[in-house]
Amino acid sequence: MASAPPSGSAPPSEGAAGFRQRLAEYETLLEIGVELAGTLDRQRVLELALQHAERLCRAETGSIWELDEERGELFFRVVRGQVAGRIRGLRVPLGTGIVGAVAVSGEPALVTDAERDPRWRGDAASEFHTRSVLAVPLVARGRVIGVLQLLNALDREAFDADDLRRLRLFAGPLAHALENARLHEAEKRQFIDTVTALAEAVEKRDPYTGGHIRRVVCYSLLLGRELGLERSELERLWVGAALHDIGKIAIPDAILRKESPLDDEERSTMERHALEGAEIVARVRSLRPLVPVVRNHHERIDGNGYPDHLAGEAIPLAARIVAVADTYDAMTSDRPYRRGLDPGVAAAEIIGQAGRQHAPEVVAAFARLYERGELTLAAGEELLASLSGHPDTD
Repeated sequence: MASAPPSGSAPPSEGAAGFRQRLAEYETLLEIGVELAGTLDRQRVLELALQHAERLCRAETGSIWELDEERGELFFRVVRGQVAGRIRGLRVPLGTGIVGAVAVSGEPALVTDAERDPRWRGDAASEFHTRSVLAVPLVARGRVIGVLQLLNALDREAFDADDLRRLRLFAGPLAHALENARLHEAEKRQFIDTVTALAEAVEKRDPYTGGHIRRVVCYSLLLGRELGLERSELERLWVGAALHDIGKIAIPDAILRKESPLDDEERSTMERHALEGAEIVARVRSLRPLVPVVRNHHERIDGNGYPDHLAGEAIPLAARIVAVADTYDAMTSDRPYRRGLDPGVAAAEIIGQAGRQHAPEVVAAFARLYERGELTLAAGEELLASLSGHPDTD
């Protein structure tokens, strides 16, 4: 006759079931970790992670906070739920609230009744009521880089120890995936900054076009966003717009600095900057996809541009975008031999050239931005900051 199991121990069948459940959880966590490690797009990592975390612990909503070490604050990097739009810009000083305490201590928090926890600072939006909180630190390279927080357990009163165990296991691969994505972004930013600095150094040879590259980049990005380009496409557009005039390094000073309109021969020499720039960019493997932008930003939709006389959609979209941005800035900027046009006059001229000089879809985006008062350097700088990953703008 088999003896009864010791008092307080689980029956063998329950132990086997528990083991199978744990094994299934570990397999799920492994699959999630592989998925997170498979992308270096930080926003994609964040969105995937929060979806998985909410599903893993059956939470109503959640957020991922990132540490801003310079300011000693945590800020929302991504947040989900009905009030996400209203609280996305919220910042919390280190040590303040539950997430602030978790970031300082490096220890997780399992709060079954938020209102009774002395660290709780109340809900930021009146229409949302927090009952329970689960927060774990995100640790990479031995330091806390953020906090993953879940609110309100679904179909039960509060989160429990099993939820905490699962979320702590999940936080490990998430933190490393985020750190890898952050390092990748930092390398990209350094590369873009270096390219932009080179382009701006070339620009300084022409004393009459100061700030032209920065403005063309800003206008191009605003147009690209209006046309629905994704973040990665906007980043490529950024570099292409920054390099669009790099070929002017090969143009003689006598032509580049001339204080009167160019004659036909001089204009022909100046037009070579598109070809010279394309040759320069083609020498750098990582920049080769941008050759068409540099080479073809002076093409016209009607085929009367240069250097290849491309027409219509044969002109790459990025080149069509930069063409409009470049033309608008050139028309509104002062030159030694003429004053810049009023922005309204320049905008009307560009709109009137839809289908002849400029691509109709890009001109339509230009018109919408201009009518809303959003085709400005300030708006472009704000978009640049968001693409750079600045905490205040993400």
